[in-house]
Amino acid sequence: MPLPPGFTSIKDTNRGKSGDVVSLLGIIVSLNEPRQTRGSDWFLDFTIQDDFTSGTVGTFSGASINCRLFRPSPTTFPKISGVNDVVILRKFKLNDWHGRLDCVSDKRQNSGVLVFPASKIPVPELSQAYQLGNQRLPHEATFGTPDFTTQEQMAVIHTKHAASGALSEVRQFAASKPFKATASNKLSLIKDLTFSLFYDVRAQLVNIYYTNHGTVELKVTDYTSNRDLHLYADPDEEESFLVTYKNWSGPYGTLTLDVILYGSNANWARDNLSNGDYIFLKNMRTKMSPANRLEGVMHDDKINPDQVDIRKLTNSMDINEIIKRREAYEKQRTGKSALEVLQSVPQKPSAKEFVEKKTKKREKQRLQKETEQKELQKKYEVWDAARNIINGNVVARDPDIQLSTISEIIYNPSLQVQTPSRNTEFALPFVNCKHRARVRVVDFFPPRLELFARSTRDPTWNEKAKAQTPSKERWEWSFVLLLEDAKPPPNTVSEKLRVVVGNDSGQYLTKLNAVDLKKTPNVLERLEEIMFILWGNVFELKTELRNKGSDLPLPPGDNRLQNKPFDCNIVEYGAEVPVTDETPTGYERKHMLYGTTIRFDP
Repeated sequence: MPLPPGFTSIKDTNRGKSGDVVSLLGIIVSLNEPRQTRGSDWFLDFTIQDDFTSGTVGTFSGASINCRLFRPSPTTFPKISGVNDVVILRKFKLNDWHGRLDCVSDKRQNSGVLVFPASKIPVPELSQAYQLGNQRLPHEATFGTPDFTTQEQMAVIHTKHAASGALSEVRQFAASKPFKATASNKLSLIKDLTFSLFYDVRAQLVNIYYTNHGTVELKVTDYTSNRDLHLYADPDEEESFLVTYKNWSGPYGTLTLDVILYGSNANWARDNLSNGDYIFLKNMRTKMSPANRLEGVMHDDKINPDQVDIRKLTNSMDINEIIKRREAYEKQRTGKSALEVLQSVPQKPSAKEFVEKKTKKREKQRLQKETEQKELQKKYEVWDAARNIINGNVVARDPDIQLSTISEIIYNPSLQVQTPSRNTEFALPFVNCKHRARVRVVDFFPPRLELFARSTRDPTWNEKAKAQTPSKERWEWSFVLLLEDAKPPPNTVSEKLRVVVGNDSGQYLTKLNAVDLKKTPNVLERLEEIMFILWGNVFELKTELRNKGSDLPLPPGDNRLQNKPFDCNIVEYGAEVPVTDETPTGYERKHMLYGTTIRFDP
C-alpha cells in the first residue's frame, strides 16, 4: 500500500541530508527507557522500520532509522506498549550523528508522535469499518499532534500486517540492543560516579555554603577517590603549595564532591544541616561543572515539588562504614592510625634538623607568596589608573568579569532577540546574567537602618508568614541600594540602578546575621559602622535631608555626597509578579548584589 500524502519512506529518508524535515510511518523494532538530558528535558530513543520484504530487521535492511523524542518530563511521553507498535512521526528533523542520519523531534517544527498499540490493530480483512471512517484505532499522542486521517489509519493497519511475518526477527533485534540504564536510585560510592547519571550517595558533610540565588552548595565525601573531582592538594606534601587552599582543612586529594541543591532540598539543608553531619542524597544527578569537574545537582521533583530527597543518616552501620574509610585515609596520609597519632610524642629535633626545616619552610613560604603576588598582579593589571581611589575595603569576587557601566546593564542588548526566521524582533522580560561594575551608593531603601532586616512572620514581606508558627520566625536581610557609575561618561545624564540586597548577599556583604535591629542596638550600631565604609556620608546626609522634608538622591551639581567608588558584582534575574499591562509576561526584571563584601576591623 502506498504511503499517505506528505510521508517519506525510510529508504528515501536515509538518502536525505541533515536538516531535512520528514514525516514517517513505521514499526518500532527497538525501544529504550526515557533518560534525562544534561539539562531539564528528557529523551526517548527508539528505532522504526517500514519495509520488511528483505527479511532483515535493523540497520542492514536499509529501511530502518534511529529516532529520538524530546519531552519536558518522563510523564509527557506517549504510552508505548513495546516493540511492534506502529508510530506516526510528524515533522521530525534529520540530524547527522557521526555519519549516521537520525530522526529527531524539533520544537521549532512542532514535531508530533502518534502511537498505535500492536494488539489493538486489526488484520486488513476486518478493517472495513476503519476504512469507511466509522471506527478509529486506539492510540496515544503527544500534546498538540494533529489527528490522523482515514488514509493514514489504513496505512497503519497494512504496515502492521506487512511486518507480521518478521515478528520473531523484530524481537531478536530488540533483544540485541539492550538499553544502558541510567543509575537511577542506585546506591553508589563517590569513586564510582560518572557523568550524567542518577545515584543515591551516603557521605559526610565537609562544608555548606549559601548562595545569592537561594541555592545551597554542599561539599561531601565518603573518603573514596574519583579522578574527575577537584584536586585539593595536601599542604604537607612537597611542591603542593602552588595549588593549596588556605581555608581548606581536608580531606585532600580527589575525595570531595560538590553538590548543588535547589528548591525544597536547599530549604531543608539550610534549616537542618551543619558541617560534620552524615547525610543520604537520594536520586542525585551528576553533571560536568563549569570547571570541567564532576559535580552533583538536586532539583525539585517535578511531580512533587515539596518532596525532600536529602536526610541525615541514622543507621550506625552506614555511618561506621564512612568512619572506617576516614580512618584509613588518615592513616595513609600520616602513616599512623588515629590512636597512634594521639599517643605519639614528638621528639625534639636536633639543631641541624631544626635549621633545615626552618629554611625549607621559609623558602616554601617565599615561593608561595611570590606565586600569589603574580596572580594578583595578573588580575589587577586590567584596572585603570584610577585604582588608587577605589575603596579597597570593599572586595568583589570574579575580578575577571569585564566592567560594565550602569547604562550598559540597564540597556542590555541581550534583551533584544529575533525569531528563528530573523524577520521579527522582540524584547525579553529579563536575561539571567552577571555583571561587574564600578559604582558608588547615592541612596538606599528602607530609609532607616533598623528596617534593613525583616521578619519571616511579617505578612507584608513574606507571603508564607501566616503558615509559620512563632518558633519558625527568622530574620533576613532585605534592602535596596541605589547605585550610579563611579565616573559617568562626559556629557551624559548619570544613570541609576536599584540593586536588591537579599539575605544571602546581605550576610556576605556585612558578615552579620540578620536580627531584630530594633531590639539589638549593639548590632544596629555595628551595621551603621560597616555600611559607613561602603557609602560614606550617605546615611548622615539622608537623615539630614529627610528632617528638612527632602530626600536623596542629590540633584546634578550638588557635591555634598562624599564616598569612594567601589567594584561590585550584580546579577540580573526575573521575579514572578501578577500579569498586568506593565508586566504582560508575569515577570519583573530585577538586579541583585552578589559576591561583594566589606572588610571591617572593629
